[in-house]
Amino acid sequence: MDIDEFERTTQPKAKRSKLEPFHAQIFELKRKGYANWQIRDWLAANNVKVSQEAVRKFIKSREDTTPPTVPTSEKASTNVGSSESKVNEPEADLSGLTDKQRRELVADKYTSQSPKNSLAQRLLNKGKENQDN
Repeated sequence: MDIDEFERTTQPKAKRSKLEPFHAQIFELKRKGYANWQIRDWLAANNVKVSQEAVRKFIKSREDTTPPTVPTSEKASTNVGSSESKVNEPEADLSGLTDKQRRELVADKYTSQSPKNSLAQRLLNKGKENQDN
């Protein structure tokens, strides 16, 4: 028996998550800020009984492979109330990045600025002095 004949007569028994059919909806809910237990409750309302931990593992295992989907209305709303224009900034186009990469870019934006808090500024200056010595 060759492999072609085997494939025609036998179906693979690969494990597939019962959450896979809800992949897009799960990540949409997560993107909108819903907690894992809320997603679990939504799944239960759709006759899919899983634990909160199963939802967490499903999201964690597919987080970096899921392309981010940000609707244009949400992109526009992130600039509302901001005194800076984000159009010319390189991180304004985040469409090709993973969720983790987007979070890191946003965090870098805030951590690279000098703190407005005087205590935090003194601690940073003290740390720089210790590095020089």
